[in-house]
Amino acid sequence: MKRAGGIVRWAVPVLAVAALAAAASAQDPCIDCHAAQELDEAAAVHLRQFRDSAHGAAGVSCADCHGGNTSTFVELRAHKGVLNSAHRDSPANHWNLPRTCGRCHDAEFQALQQSAHYPLLERRVRAAPTCRTCHGSVAAQSLGVEGGLQGRCNRCHGPDADHEVAGIPGEAGQEALARGGRNLARLRSLGQQRAGVSRSVLRLRDPSKRHEAADALFAINDSWDEAIEAGHAFHWSDWERALDAMASAIGELRSALEAGGDH
Repeated sequence: MKRAGGIVRWAVPVLAVAALAAAASAQDPCIDCHAAQELDEAAAVHLRQFRDSAHGAAGVSCADCHGGNTSTFVELRAHKGVLNSAHRDSPANHWNLPRTCGRCHDAEFQALQQSAHYPLLERRVRAAPTCRTCHGSVAAQSLGVEGGLQGRCNRCHGPDADHEVAGIPGEAGQEALARGGRNLARLRSLGQQRAGVSRSVLRLRDPSKRHEAADALFAINDSWDEAIEAGHAFHWSDWERALDAMASAIGELRSALEAGGDH
């Protein structure tokens, strides 16, 4: 959406949150039906993880990624077109997953295509990371170093990996992983700070101050988007520049809010 004034630009994310909240109230027929079945432990965990995920909260249906017919509870009809993720034509197949996720996460998919990992995916190098490598199968969250991501990266980038066989550039290694981990931790911290200043902007009573603050918040959101895209492209320097810009913008807005005193 093009700019039509700071208040309009600020209203966009607010409306988006409201839309997600409305969508979250809808039940997914796939979950309703499968939850009523006698499930083994793995299936129950899978179902619970999706139900508690950001996708589940946003009203995304299992059928959006796996296919199927959500208008019926008749098993054969409901499962028509659903393919096991091991099938080469399944949207959830290892090789197809980036394009499937990219239907909603277009900017992230385009960024991934600019990374050194994407040519490996195109060549079907099994070790090449895909969306679930970093975000899990259904939890739809960044695993982070503490969530097991370090181990996954170590398969190709670790000290015991055969870099020549994996086709990894010579400079890749533990320092690159540590740098990425620091960026990810910083992104999470700045995300919390961004949420905090957003709430402060909402509490402003003076329309002119709220208008100015909304413009400043828009710049913060721009840096956030740039950081997300740089991270998905695995471009550490671009990621760090975006994080620096966001930290600076958050600091300036926080100082302006504290000086204004209109709450």
